[in-house]
Amino acid sequence: MNISKAACLAGILSASLAAAASEDAVITVHEDKVLHPVSRYLTGACIEDVNHEIYGGLYSQMVFGESFQEPPGPDGVSKMWRAARSGSASGQFSVETNQPFVGAQCQRMAFMGGAGEAGIENQGLNRWGMSFVQGRQYEGCVDARADVPAVITVALESADGARVCAEQNLSVSGPGWQHLDFVLTSSASDSRGRFSIKLKQPGSVDIGYAFLQPGEWGRFKGLPVRRDVAEGLVDQGITVLRYGGSMVNAPAYRWKKMIGPRERRPPYKGAWYPHSSNGWGILDFLDFCEAAGFLGVPDLNVNETPQDMADFIDCVNGPADGVWGAKRAAGGHPRPYGLKYMELGNEERVDANYFEKFRALAEAIWAKDPNMILVVGDFAYERIIKDPLNFTGAASGINTLAAQRQILQLAKQHNRAVWFDVHVWTDGPAPGPSLAGAFSFDNALGQLADGADYKVVIFELNAQNHAQRRALANALAINAAARDGRFPIVTSANGLQPDRQNDNGWDQGLLFLNPSQVWLQPPGWVTRMLSRHYEPLLVECEATGGLDAIATRSEDGKSLVLTVVNPGEKPALSTIAIGGYSAAASSAEVEELSAPLNASNPAGEPGRVQPAPQQWPARFENGAVKHDFAPHSFTVIKFN
Repeated sequence: MNISKAACLAGILSASLAAAASEDAVITVHEDKVLHPVSRYLTGACIEDVNHEIYGGLYSQMVFGESFQEPPGPDGVSKMWRAARSGSASGQFSVETNQPFVGAQCQRMAFMGGAGEAGIENQGLNRWGMSFVQGRQYEGCVDARADVPAVITVALESADGARVCAEQNLSVSGPGWQHLDFVLTSSASDSRGRFSIKLKQPGSVDIGYAFLQPGEWGRFKGLPVRRDVAEGLVDQGITVLRYGGSMVNAPAYRWKKMIGPRERRPPYKGAWYPHSSNGWGILDFLDFCEAAGFLGVPDLNVNETPQDMADFIDCVNGPADGVWGAKRAAGGHPRPYGLKYMELGNEERVDANYFEKFRALAEAIWAKDPNMILVVGDFAYERIIKDPLNFTGAASGINTLAAQRQILQLAKQHNRAVWFDVHVWTDGPAPGPSLAGAFSFDNALGQLADGADYKVVIFELNAQNHAQRRALANALAINAAARDGRFPIVTSANGLQPDRQNDNGWDQGLLFLNPSQVWLQPPGWVTRMLSRHYEPLLVECEATGGLDAIATRSEDGKSLVLTVVNPGEKPALSTIAIGGYSAAASSAEVEELSAPLNASNPAGEPGRVQPAPQQWPARFENGAVKHDFAPHSFTVIKFN
C-alpha cells in the first residue's frame, strides 16, 4: 500500500459505515489475478497477565494468593484466603515476616482450643469458587513448617465447608520448610468449591505456599495449563501467540525469576497486579505453544542485561549440556525450543535511550544466535508519515524516527533482520487512524532502511470492549493487512479474559472463561472464521456499496474464499461477480456473524452471538450470483 492509499484508508472505512444499502453492492473477483501470498499468521492472539489471563486464567493453579503475599484482613489472614473454623474450635491467625518461604511473608495458623477444626480456605480468583468434578483427581502441594510437629489436613470442600469432597492428612515434622505433595479425589461435583488447610488439634503451623490443579485429565498435554482453555484457543484457530504487553515493563519482570521449582519462584510487583506470580513464565509459554502448535513470540523487559539475554538464548536454543540448557532440560525440555522471534520491550519510547539498550541486547543475542529475529517494542502511529526525517506525531510522544533509523542501520551492519511492533486501535466498528498510520510507518521505514532487512508487525489490535463492534473492526483490520501483504503477523489483544474481570479498561477478551466454562466472544469468532477458511493466495477483488471484501484462493485454484464485512446498519443486497466462473450452479459454504454493535456473549448465554454455518446453493448467471449481507456482519463464503 502506498502513502496515498494509507492516507485514504481511515476515510474509506468511516465512509463505509454510513453507506446506505439503497443501491446494490457489487463484489468483483478476478480469481486468475494473483496479487501476493497471504500470511498464515494474521489470526494470532496476544496474552499477558492483564485481568488475570494467566494467573487465574490459563495457568492450571486453582489457588489465588498462592504465596500469601496479599496484606492480611482483620482476622489476620492474607487477603485472598479466609479463616475456616468448625465446631467449638478457636483459631488465631497472623502473617509472619521472619524467614518466609518466598517473598515478604507467610501465613501462620494456630488451633487454640475447643473441638473441631481451625484453618484457612481459598476459593480461587476473586473468591468465585473452584470447580470440582466428581471422581476426578486433583494434585497439589503445600510448603509448611512448625516449631512443634503437627498434622495438617488439606481438603476439597463446598463453599461453606459443610460438605467435604476429599481430604488428606499431611505431617509437618519440624521448623524447617517442608514440601508436602498430595492427591485428592473429589467425591462430588461442585462449581463453587473451596480448598482448605486446617488443624484438628492444638498446634501452630506456618504455610508458605499452596498449589492445587486438576490431574492429567484436566490439563493440556500434562502441562500446567487448563485443558479447556487451551483447547478453546486451539479450536479458535490461533496460529501465533505473543506473550507480552505492559506486564513486561514491570521492573521485577525478569526471565531468570521464572525458572526452577514453581513454589520457589519469587512473587513480584506486577504492572497489573501488585502480588503477581512467576509460577507460569516464559518457558511455560514456550512449552504451551509447542504443544498447541502455535508460533510463539515472547516479549522480554528491555532492561534485562546483555549477559542475561545471552543466557536466555543458551537456555531456550542451546544444547542440554550447557549451563543454561541444562536448566531447561531439568525443567522437562531437553531439546532446544528453536525459538525464532523475540520482542524487546512493549510500547516503548523508541528514542536514543531505547536504542542504546536495544543495541547492547541485540549484539549479545546475535552473538549467540545469528538467526534470531528481534522485534522492537514500538507503539502506535495516529498520523500519516509523509516525511520520515522530520516526522512528529507518534502516539508515544517521540518527535522523530531517528532511533528507528539507527536500529535499521544496526541490523544492516550485522546483516540481521529486525521487526517493528506497532499497535492498532479496533474499538470499532471501524479501526482507528492507527491502522493507516501503521501502513505509513512501514512506508517510512522503507525510506530509511537503506537496504536493511525489516518488517512491521501488529502485535496488538486493541479495544475496550469484546462486542460485535470490535469483531467488525478486527475483521476490517485483518482484511486490510491481508490486502496490503507486508505484515507477517497480526495478533489481537487480549486472547483471554476471566468473566466479570475488568480491572483496567481492557475489557476485550476473545475467549472468556470462568472456573468451569470457556466460550468465545464475537471477536474470537472472527479469528476462528478466518483461520478455518484460510487460503494462501490473495486475488484481485473490488467491492462497492459500503462493503469491504478480499478474495483468497488455494494454490491449485480449486477453492476460492470471500471474506466480507458489512459495517453498515442496513443490509447489503449484493452481486458477486467472479471472472471466468461459468458454472450455472455451485455449492458454497457460508458463515455469517451478525449482531447489534454492542452485542456480546454472557456466561448464561455463551452462544448468543455466533456464526450460523450453512450450505448455499449459489445460482450463477453469466458468472454472477446474488447474496444479501446482513447489517453489522462479517461473512466468509467458500466456493469449491
